[in-house]
Amino acid sequence: MKRRQISPAALPAIGQPFAGGFYAGRIFFDGAEFALIDAGRDFETTAHWWDQDGPKPRIRGTQSRYDGMANTKAMAEEGSAIARQVLAMNVRGSWGWHIPAIEELNLLRSNLLQIKDWGRQSGFGNDTDAPNAFACTHTYWSSTQKEGSATAWCMHMLPWSYPDSNWVSQKKGIRPVKVLQIKADAFVHEPSSDIATNVAVCDLGGLTASPAVAEVLGQFINEDTGRFYGRTDDLLAQLAMIAGEARP
Repeated sequence: MKRRQISPAALPAIGQPFAGGFYAGRIFFDGAEFALIDAGRDFETTAHWWDQDGPKPRIRGTQSRYDGMANTKAMAEEGSAIARQVLAMNVRGSWGWHIPAIEELNLLRSNLLQIKDWGRQSGFGNDTDAPNAFACTHTYWSSTQKEGSATAWCMHMLPWSYPDSNWVSQKKGIRPVKVLQIKADAFVHEPSSDIATNVAVCDLGGLTASPAVAEVLGQFINEDTGRFYGRTDDLLAQLAMIAGEARP
């Protein structure tokens, strides 16, 4: 499915309403840059990563650390109830939500926890009364399964936290997100240069061939050594006189 693309000029400040949720920052994967959007506290829930009886699964296609949509679809195809629920979500009239990959979850933690409405750090805990605070007192699931294992990556939404893994039978927080691809051609431009592009190019052919200029330069430059003697302002003054005399 082709992703919807947006202009970088359309992106608001971190934490501001955007595309049915709240803008959480940029994330890069699959050779493209994406805007990550948090659904907010109203659409948060708790669930088992895997809620079926039997052996704990190793689901093929859930190992991406960045592409949460691909992971969530793979989970849903294998029968994950929470994955199907999130994929079917309509958040403020907007579709396309998924369980965040571990790096998407990490970006939420890194960026949004700095903002008051998400429970900016106060003492040793978050302000869980903030409008979009990560309300769960335990960890949040990502959609990224640990490679070669029947566990999945998860994370506490605290400033000092880092990714961990746990058995998929555990019940943890689920925070839906979605991404919109940022138009790549918006970043294509001519190579920058410290040479001004609007400087007029002068034809110096006539100047160098002028006997008057040659005579003036002979007064200031030693023919044998090529060294300059005298004052540059005197040289410029005499050249300016020649230029003035040459004007029609």
